Amino acid sequence: MRSIIAGAVVLAGVAALSACAGSPAAPVATSSTAVVPAAPAGTETTVPAGTETTAPAGTGDAAPATTRTATAAGTVEAGGGSSTSDVSQLRKLGIVLDEGVLLDVADDGLDRYLAVGRNGFVDFTGTARTDATMMVLTAAPGAGRNRVVIRPPFYNEDLRAGKCVQDTAGAALTLATCEAAEPAQIWTVEPAGDSGQFELRGKYGILEVDGGKIITGGGGYTGIQTIRFAK
Repeated sequence: MRSIIAGAVVLAGVAALSACAGSPAAPVATSSTAVVPAAPAGTETTVPAGTETTAPAGTGDAAPATTRTATAAGTVEAGGGSSTSDVSQLRKLGIVLDEGVLLDVADDGLDRYLAVGRNGFVDFTGTARTDATMMVLTAAPGAGRNRVVIRPPFYNEDLRAGKCVQDTAGAALTLATCEAAEPAQIWTVEPAGDSGQFELRGKYGILEVDGGKIITGGGGYTGIQTIRFAK
């Protein structure tokens, strides 16, 4: 009788093991969330090959002792397309656009005009009407108000891209190949009252002039006026 019971127990155990072996395995939970790749980091605007150095003549490779700091006001969005800045206020104030002008320091009591000098450096060293002092202010590409680019016509003859006055972190400006999305070539004209005078704000701040030279330490003249080149 004990052997019959023992055999029944063994058969029951084998049946239980067989049932466990035939059962399907429980599904493993998996995540349905995809990994989103990180957005590519922004790229800085590179200076085109052939652009003149911004260091003043005679300083070699040494960095200037004082520099100006880049400001947001001098930036422009890339890819402005065919749209240009709204310069209607400037025209109403008598600021001359789209034709040859002298850019004169208004209140220094001197005839000091923005001029292209040796090696493409640009400063307020001009004293007469010459090819080097004739400038043209035109509406800058992109949105915003009162933004212009400055082009010396003499240096744009028979040139595909043309040349524009470009701001630098140092004192003197430079003449560089025009690029629509280059922030350093966009100048904000900030009217100073209703007399036609204005301040020029570039990537590195408002221009200040003393003795016919752009300075970086502060305390210079900031008021500028346009004088028609043709008398």
